[in-house]
Amino acid sequence: LQSLDLEGNNVGTVGARALADALTNNSSLSVLSLGENDVGDDGTRALADALKDNLSLNELILDSNTVSDDGARALVDALKTNLSLTLLDLDGNAGVSDDMLADIRSRLKRNQLVRRSAFTALR
Repeated sequence: LQSLDLEGNNVGTVGARALADALTNNSSLSVLSLGENDVGDDGTRALADALKDNLSLNELILDSNTVSDDGARALVDALKTNLSLTLLDLDGNAGVSDDMLADIRSRLKRNQLVRRSAFTALR
């Protein structure tokens, strides 16, 4: 399984925690879409913790999930060490400040450059 789309499935915080536990040991999933699931900050923090160990996930969709700066801060922390995530969608989360989004964007851009450099080196 490389892509899992659970958009609008009422995953909630409990479901996000369960998915985070699975992500910790998963090496094949590259896209996880959890848009419109009321994941909240607690679920986002759990997913962020999983990102610290997961090396396969490239895209995480968390649009419209009642995430605030608290949850986004956990994602920033995870992106300090996670180099695989290159797309993180937080659209529709009004509680995430522009400053936090800018920090996330800069870390994702770094990951994109690292990934591009690694690909070029393999040629």
